[in-house]
Amino acid sequence: MKAKQIFIYFMVGIIGFSTFISCVDNDDYSVPPVPPTGFFKETFDNVTKANGDPIVSSPWPKIAAVINFDNANVTYSDIYAASDVRRVAAINDGSLFVWLPANKDAVLTLENIPIEERKNVTLRYRFNANIYNPGDVSNTNNLIVKFNDVELTVPDTELNTANNRNRYLGVAIPIPDELLTEYAKLEFISVPGNNDKGFRIDDIELIDNYTSW
Repeated sequence: MKAKQIFIYFMVGIIGFSTFISCVDNDDYSVPPVPPTGFFKETFDNVTKANGDPIVSSPWPKIAAVINFDNANVTYSDIYAASDVRRVAAINDGSLFVWLPANKDAVLTLENIPIEERKNVTLRYRFNANIYNPGDVSNTNNLIVKFNDVELTVPDTELNTANNRNRYLGVAIPIPDELLTEYAKLEFISVPGNNDKGFRIDDIELIDNYTSW
């Protein structure tokens, strides 16, 4: 009898684990992330103008002109002074995001991210390529992502009106252990040849011991 019970528990555990993997593989952020939080997360929800005023309309402030990021010890910048912080009522209930404009060099850089001695780290973020009209297409890998100056392999996923119009697509990228340092730099890079409509980035997250691939 005990052996039968152990077998049943074992099968339940296997089914549950398989379900967890499928949720991750198909995660488009229409449901809360799995796992729900990592050791680092930037939502941009609390960002304000440098004088403390809320960000509600154009002219949208550049990265250097905003404060109150979620992580006080992390430095946020754009060497091109092109990206800014915006909101659009139709996307994610009007929450704030970083905008990388079309046909320009732009980069969102996060420096001094505390990694410490963590391993098996995964980067997750929400991405929208400003897809709106039928026939519009882009790809998640049109955004270049670097970790400690090394380009990461971004998933090859086509973006169209079915999966990206007025919504985000969740992107998850494993970071090789050899790139991990005590404090890290993360870059989201847009170049004119890959971005003809504008990119939105939101909810940047790092999760350790995330091994379900």
